[in-house]
Amino acid sequence: MFRVIIADDENRIVKMLAASIPWTKLGLSIASFASDGMEALRLAEEKKADIIITDIRMPGLNGLELCEKLHEANPNIQIILISGYADFSYAQRAIQLGVLGYCLKPVDIQYLQKLLRQAVQNIRREVSLQADTLLDYMEEGEEGPLRRILWKFGFTAPELYLAVSVRMPDCGEALEAGLTVRLGKRKYLYLREKPFPRDAACRLIGESREKGGMGLPPTPIPISQLKEKVSETEIMACQFFITGSSCLTEFPVSTALTEEFFARFQEALTCADSLLAFLQQLRRQNCALLIDIASAYRFYNRMLASPYLGSSPGDDEYFLNGYEQLAENYGSFADVLEEMESCLYLPEPEPQPSQNGSNATSFMKIIKYLNENYEKDVSLKKLSGLFHLNSSYVSFLIKNETGLTYSQYLTELRIGKAKELLTTTDLSLAEISEAVGFNDYFYFIKKFKKVVGVTPGHFT
Repeated sequence: MFRVIIADDENRIVKMLAASIPWTKLGLSIASFASDGMEALRLAEEKKADIIITDIRMPGLNGLELCEKLHEANPNIQIILISGYADFSYAQRAIQLGVLGYCLKPVDIQYLQKLLRQAVQNIRREVSLQADTLLDYMEEGEEGPLRRILWKFGFTAPELYLAVSVRMPDCGEALEAGLTVRLGKRKYLYLREKPFPRDAACRLIGESREKGGMGLPPTPIPISQLKEKVSETEIMACQFFITGSSCLTEFPVSTALTEEFFARFQEALTCADSLLAFLQQLRRQNCALLIDIASAYRFYNRMLASPYLGSSPGDDEYFLNGYEQLAENYGSFADVLEEMESCLYLPEPEPQPSQNGSNATSFMKIIKYLNENYEKDVSLKKLSGLFHLNSSYVSFLIKNETGLTYSQYLTELRIGKAKELLTTTDLSLAEISEAVGFNDYFYFIKKFKKVVGVTPGHFT
């Protein structure tokens, strides 16, 4: 909410303006009232006002004098003048002083609302430009310019409280943030000189319609450490990827626990059997205590670099550009573990005795099931349960008979069915995507292009 001060020595005018404007709807709140120019000047500084509505003729300082002094202190402040005098010289001088608008009494409320909406647009534009500059200074580590631009936003303390939300709408108003900065798609940084209301943060997490998160360090951050701590808090906000559900995170994952995790992982890389056991153990554990999304990305790349996966380094899941892309490609860390386990290549396992008979018989039953149920959730775990075989053995059968990993085989099967629907039906691409088992339309396009060489829209 942007802050407004109404300055007029006629109390009835003040009351009329306060009652006639839908302030909240316009994104505004009345910070205070003033009955003379000197009081208005003092309150503008004290309340860090964004907009001043002032009469031209007032005791102490008249409206034009007030405008001049306000712009000296804050060139970006939005000023609207009201007057009972239709004097062109007043209007001309007001324009020279950078006043947004000039209203005659009796005030046309509709016109005043138009001016207020314009003021809000101007403020938001300026805030956006300054926020971009703030991020530049933060990135470059230029503490002096950073402090100066923070001062423009009303921050004078040497330390600030910060919060970051990911995959949530703008929470700045609910968190009573002094400044909200958009960091990316559905990613926001919030700054305050006082601690954020934790109960409000918890409520926002509980009300979130999709899986998202918020990082909320409980201690203030020195300006000199702002860049480092914003990055750390963003990683904390992404902890929902590890937990599998929306969450509020107030402390980073222990470095000691993370390094212990990677030490165990390194030991498991000695052979495929050990690695499989490690992955299965991870799926049973609460990984939120062990790693964050940055560590998950590190694990992902090291896992892909191991010799135990059937996919080649040319696969589009390899060498992602960062943990953000990991979160885009997978719903949660559990999904990463499941795929890793399904793609794990265990060379020449001993055929296990089974009521399903020979390798060939088991393979044919599995393939038949996949061909008939490709549009469903046919995870490797589900297949293993249906055919009373362990996951590694199912993975081995498919790899041994087709030359493809389980994931590759299922993808090619689905894309083949999609090609049939594209040539034989009038279904939309979104409908075809769902019909062949892809829950995400854009992921379907990516996979289709990888397998076929063109997007579905260009396939004939």
